[in-house]
Amino acid sequence: SSSSSSSSSGKKMLQSSSSSTSMKRTSTTTTNFNKRLTEQKRGRRSAMIIKSGNGDDTLKNLESLLPEDDSERLQKEREREAEEKYKEKQEQKRLAEDLASAIKNQEKNKKNTFTMGDDGEYDFAQKSIAALCYMLPLLDSLKYSKFLLIQFPLASLALLPLKPLIELWFALGFLQIAVFFGMYLGVIQNQNMSRFVRFNAQQAILLDILLILPDVLTRLFAGMDGQGPTGGIGLQAEVIMFNSVFLYTYISCLVGSVSATSGKTVKLPLIGDASDSQTR
Repeated sequence: SSSSSSSSSGKKMLQSSSSSTSMKRTSTTTTNFNKRLTEQKRGRRSAMIIKSGNGDDTLKNLESLLPEDDSERLQKEREREAEEKYKEKQEQKRLAEDLASAIKNQEKNKKNTFTMGDDGEYDFAQKSIAALCYMLPLLDSLKYSKFLLIQFPLASLALLPLKPLIELWFALGFLQIAVFFGMYLGVIQNQNMSRFVRFNAQQAILLDILLILPDVLTRLFAGMDGQGPTGGIGLQAEVIMFNSVFLYTYISCLVGSVSATSGKTVKLPLIGDASDSQTR
């Protein structure tokens, strides 16, 4: 019985070893078959790349040749390149907009500079008309000079060259309004005039209109007899107001006329920006 059991166990060992050898052979055969199949597929894909001859198709075929992980990596790289190109285009667009905005601001700053126009750019007639326009507010402001001339008689010497023009102005009476509208319609609204002349005329008109405010205040605080205050703080306030109005008008007209004579356009305080915006 012992011999029969040993022989049966030997048979079983032989059967298991033969079975193991068979499985190894089958696994080796399957592996070789898969390798051949993979090489055949790659060979076919390589042939497709060679036949295509197109750059874009070559990239696509190369993508198909690569393993799945490499294909995904290539796709991500292409997406990243596309995103970088988009960002670069957006950056260039932003730089172009910033440049356009800077140029626009520079032109605006040039337009709003205190001095506009170069010496010698305008002829003698244009300079003369532009300078004469400032005589209108200056002549209208003489009524505010009475206190200043009383306090400082020598200040009248500054007005001495204008004596003939001053006498003519007061002789016009109500016709002074005709001079105002004549300047407005004949110079400011006249598009045949240069902007240099029309701008200076516009400043002179606005300066003349500005003189209405102290006149209204004077009439508002006048007494029952129509006369102004005769003493106290009321008289002091009137003296300060009259002197300030006349000095502001006189200096503005002097600066405006001198700059116009030299061919330069100067923005006067309080009225320069408004004149610039209204002069087309």
